[in-house]
Amino acid sequence: MAELKPKRKLFRMVGLLFPALYTLGDAAAPGAGRIAAIATVSLFLAILLALEWVRFARPGVNRWLFDHFRSFTKEKERRRASSTTLFLLACLITMLVFSKGIAIAAMLMLVFGDPVAEMVGTRWGRTPLLRKSVEGTLAGLAACLAVSLPLAAVSWSPPAVVLVIGAAAATLIELLPLPLDDNLTIPLGAGAAMMAALAWGA
Repeated sequence: MAELKPKRKLFRMVGLLFPALYTLGDAAAPGAGRIAAIATVSLFLAILLALEWVRFARPGVNRWLFDHFRSFTKEKERRRASSTTLFLLACLITMLVFSKGIAIAAMLMLVFGDPVAEMVGTRWGRTPLLRKSVEGTLAGLAACLAVSLPLAAVSWSPPAVVLVIGAAAATLIELLPLPLDDNLTIPLGAGAAMMAALAWGA
């Protein structure tokens, strides 16, 4: 059974800062939110990339980080980019590529959907589905819908049917054993699905 690390999951909530900046900044001045959110995530990403470079260049630093921050790391990250780095990169690409409503919905699905699916699947998953569980997958879908559907009430958001398509795409991507890290694939896949749905007139 996969190890459940609640501190790591709670730390992921820092990702709410980016959609919050995007929304509140635009309320203050049109366009300011996107600039503020992109600038903030770029700063965080630069710091993490510098840390990644140091830990790969100096194995002792890498060992120290994994020995002292076990609650926030996974063993598979010891020799590859951390999930946090990929998370920040995904948020940056999402805001650069997609419109405001799609970007914010996709980031919220990443922040909540993936952790909820993993936590429920690890603790209560009983019915296998691919390499995961039905319970975790349904919980992830519910989380994606819960955080995205309220956006349909605001003018800059895609309609509810598009958000449902995005949530379904995020859930499917989290479930499938894709070669890329799901911190990258979930928001980009969900965003692409929502953009395609809008283009098709959903």
